[in-house]
Amino acid sequence: MAIKFLEHRWQKVLAIVLLVFLFVITVVAYFVNRYWSPILADKVRSTVLTSTDSLYHADFTDADLHIVQGKLVIHNLTLKPDSAVYQRRLRMGTAPNNLYTLKVKRIVFKRIHPLKLYYHKQLDIGQIILSEPELQVSYQLNQKADTSQYQVNAWQRIKSILKSAHIGEVMLNDVKFMYKDYSGNKLNISELKEMNLLAKDLLIDSTTQTDASRLFYFKDIQLELNNFSRPTDNGLYTYKIKQLLYSTLTSKLYATGVGLIPAADSLFLKRKIRTWFSFDTDTLKLNGFDFKKYNKFRLLNAGHLLLKRGNFTVFTNPGAQAKKGDRLITFPNVAIQQLKSKFTLDTVELNRIHITYKGYGRKSHKQGIISYNNTRGHIYNITNEPDALKKNNITRVHLNSYLMDAGPLEAEFTFNLTDSARSYTYKGWVGTMDLEMLNKAVIPFGLVEIKSGWLDKLSFDFKADRYAAKGKVSFLYHNLKVHILKMDTVTQKYRHRAIASLLANALIVKRNNPDEPGDEPRTFNINYVRQPDTPFFKSVWKTLGIGIKASAGYDDATEKEVKQHIARHLADKERRRVNKALRQKRRAIRKGRKN
Repeated sequence: MAIKFLEHRWQKVLAIVLLVFLFVITVVAYFVNRYWSPILADKVRSTVLTSTDSLYHADFTDADLHIVQGKLVIHNLTLKPDSAVYQRRLRMGTAPNNLYTLKVKRIVFKRIHPLKLYYHKQLDIGQIILSEPELQVSYQLNQKADTSQYQVNAWQRIKSILKSAHIGEVMLNDVKFMYKDYSGNKLNISELKEMNLLAKDLLIDSTTQTDASRLFYFKDIQLELNNFSRPTDNGLYTYKIKQLLYSTLTSKLYATGVGLIPAADSLFLKRKIRTWFSFDTDTLKLNGFDFKKYNKFRLLNAGHLLLKRGNFTVFTNPGAQAKKGDRLITFPNVAIQQLKSKFTLDTVELNRIHITYKGYGRKSHKQGIISYNNTRGHIYNITNEPDALKKNNITRVHLNSYLMDAGPLEAEFTFNLTDSARSYTYKGWVGTMDLEMLNKAVIPFGLVEIKSGWLDKLSFDFKADRYAAKGKVSFLYHNLKVHILKMDTVTQKYRHRAIASLLANALIVKRNNPDEPGDEPRTFNINYVRQPDTPFFKSVWKTLGIGIKASAGYDDATEKEVKQHIARHLADKERRRVNKALRQKRRAIRKGRKN
């Protein structure tokens, strides 16, 4: 049996009450909206003006308060600095390093409590969503130290009009971001797209005014950046990041697909740039990143940087001339100090990084390759900050790798970051490997082919500086045999120099070290004087090369003797060729007379 609606008197009374209630709510909401919107607008303007000491002004074209939904919608919001106030603070020495300009087409405030604002002077908003925001940041180094402790903070400025201000979260999606850096010799502009920001738990009151864990009074600000790509100012490289995530609460930065990609080789060749490089890594993690210092003063302070699964490749241009003068800038402890930005990294961890050098032989004009595969290790205390250098001026490096993807390698470096002589040390060893694996380097670079040989162990230990290097090299091996090569100028292919190879294997190369099992192995003390135009890694390779050649029997005296043998052999060969030509000429003359 169907129930007939409004059949009973109580149903009619209930329906009338509900209709009246809804009508009253609608009318109240309409008038409250018209009454409260101007009040809220004035509160927004006055709060921004007061909290920023008149540096910023906020304005918008329209505001709609939906009292039933607890929602406020503001249209065409702008937040921009007052140039006159900024100039006045510049003259007073209190101008901030960063200025912000924000434009938003539509901003929605959800879960607002206007009664708290009106009766209790408490601004309480659950969520703010900004649609199509455009954020512009301008940076100028006006202050080199943090003076916030001596300035009137936001709470002290607003406490006369508000007891507290709280926002649950602020969401900015698809932010158009422009960054203008005026700190250099010329304006540097960066633009970002596909950026999202989420700020949580803003609270401005008496309890948070000195809370150092908050940034802009937010408990946490999370940044997400996708598909970032930007060329360098000189057009030679492009920065790339697939995705970057950062949280101010955890101080952790996580990025994937990070790379510094060089332009086409032809551009470097055209500009006659001698050396360039490429870098990429699957994963970059930075812990303990102090965003406050970076945002205010461009100081990068962090605890631990992890680079995981990546490649670092160095290329050389065979047609470019080496730079004249002292190549001291190639020393790591010099390059760190030359960087414009100040930074401190406690630890850099490398995990499965492949390091490759690709150069050209001076005589062969062929490309040679030296690789350090699956490199792992740590670099400790990288800094150029004066205060940090007073505490610790030594950078330590400990690496494990595989030379040419074959021989296990372990190396340790130390660099003095303040010593005027740029002193450093390096020591380590290379384990067992087939020496023929080195042919990718020794053939184009040295015109020598290793036909056989097995490395038992190479060890080295050096102390060095900008002027010289002193140390010891031990090169233990067996069954070493080489071929001496030369370039065919017509075919541009390698040719075997049979006589030179015979002399090398007979007079130069010692087949084993030690010569016989149980003998004392040959080790050599090296005293190397660096020429000013010799770069850092070339100095390291030269010292090792001197010890390796000496261990194999190719010392200066033997090299001189062999060159004399080769010179005599070539001279004898030339005399035989000339004599043969003379004999042929005489026979031809005698034959002509008979005829």
